[in-house]
Amino acid sequence: DLVGRLVTALEPLSALAEAGKVPLADLVAAHIATIEALTAPLDPDAEDPAWASLAEALIDIRDGAPAGPAMTLAAYADAISALLADRVVRPRQRGEERIRILGPLEARLVAVDRVVLGGLVEGSWPPETRTDPWLSRPMRAELGLDQPERRIGLAAHDFAQAFGAREVVLTYPDKVGGTQSVPSRFLQRLSTVAGEDLWQAAIARGEAWRQAAARLDDGPRVPRAAQPAPKPPRELRPKKLSVTEVETFLRDPYSIFARHVLALQPLEALDATPGGAERGSALHDALGAFAKDYPEDLPPDAHAQLLAYGRRAFEKLEVFPAEHAIWWARFERVAAFVVEFERERRASLKRVVAETGGGLPIRLMHSDFHLTGRADRIEIRTDGELNILDYKTGTAPSAKQGATFSPQLPLEAAMAARGGFRDVPAANVANFLYVELKGGAVAGREKPGVDEKSSAMAMAEDALERLRELLLAFENEEQGYRALAAPQWRGRFGPYDHLARVREWALGAEEGGE
Repeated sequence: DLVGRLVTALEPLSALAEAGKVPLADLVAAHIATIEALTAPLDPDAEDPAWASLAEALIDIRDGAPAGPAMTLAAYADAISALLADRVVRPRQRGEERIRILGPLEARLVAVDRVVLGGLVEGSWPPETRTDPWLSRPMRAELGLDQPERRIGLAAHDFAQAFGAREVVLTYPDKVGGTQSVPSRFLQRLSTVAGEDLWQAAIARGEAWRQAAARLDDGPRVPRAAQPAPKPPRELRPKKLSVTEVETFLRDPYSIFARHVLALQPLEALDATPGGAERGSALHDALGAFAKDYPEDLPPDAHAQLLAYGRRAFEKLEVFPAEHAIWWARFERVAAFVVEFERERRASLKRVVAETGGGLPIRLMHSDFHLTGRADRIEIRTDGELNILDYKTGTAPSAKQGATFSPQLPLEAAMAARGGFRDVPAANVANFLYVELKGGAVAGREKPGVDEKSSAMAMAEDALERLRELLLAFENEEQGYRALAAPQWRGRFGPYDHLARVREWALGAEEGGE
């Protein structure tokens, strides 16, 4: 019922969304009709000053709309914001309210017992004089315009007018914008006229109030949040992770705790436009389906076939025409690169296994852990050995990162060597590499995953052993799941950082805390 009533109320404006340029008078009329349908009739005499001011503004705009240009609804949204920006709404004074915050001009019109003049620094009292780059002083005089210095005299007049109250409090900040402030020239002249004794007495009276204000911040010290490291019981700790989650485990164990122990899954933003993840999924789907249908030999029309697979994979993104147009243009460049890439590699391959899943059990002290993974592409070579490839639509990690905090491919190699992948025989892994497919000026490129000083199997066994040591450490219930355990990963934003209160404890560390 609510949605139905909202649709009806918004109909005057929504009807113009696809109408192109519309006379301004029609847009304003539709806007007013929608506001009144959602709330109440516009009334310039309403008791609520904000509602009355809005009514006056829209009525003024409506009266002048016939002389305005035609525009689209989107352009009108920007225009109406600008037209309403200069409307200042001040709530009406209530009898029981004892404090009024007024500008210098408004303050002349009221009589109060105590006046507090704030911000008495140069640049505010008086305001800075600015030379007009378009009108010189003689030109301003000839046109009858005020000289810039006149504002200094008006500010001095406001300053003097404020001293009609029985008590006046003069205040100014020590710093403005992080730099030392300069007290107003009015203060300096007042101190000269008053004399040393009277001026010091005034400062002493103000010091009492300043110290009282400072005591508002006194209280028991509240320590900053420490870097969290929850320690759940062993039986609640995860017994299965994917090779891609191992990187998160190494860098940010708290995210593993939140996802697998607390079972918290981030929600996608409502009606969000697709991003890199959706583009990457579509590209992987296209390349995976193509390789599955042609595991041994490429078809004669490989490029046309790959484009056909791409159209099917990217079809679900056509509801976002702008993103689809950009990504499809990139995929066309990627497809040309991939076909040439395939032709070069297939000569030494027996078969290609794409998008295959697998697992590997790891025996620990108290239980078994299961490592899972899904390889983008495993190549079975004519000599019986294996190559493992991973497609990246972004920047792939370096070989050094693969040996430390990004061990996805080394762990996949360890799984493949033990026959952990479906349809892939256990065999020695000769090489693994990343293939960046960005579709830009350089459509794609290979990036080695094996360190020059090592071999694929050496890196694989080392990664598996380090993972086993990590899992054994977390079998100990005293081992907590720390947030951002790897310092070089700080500064990135993850879906669980707000739960870990990263900004709070990280700020404490910068100031000499933990």
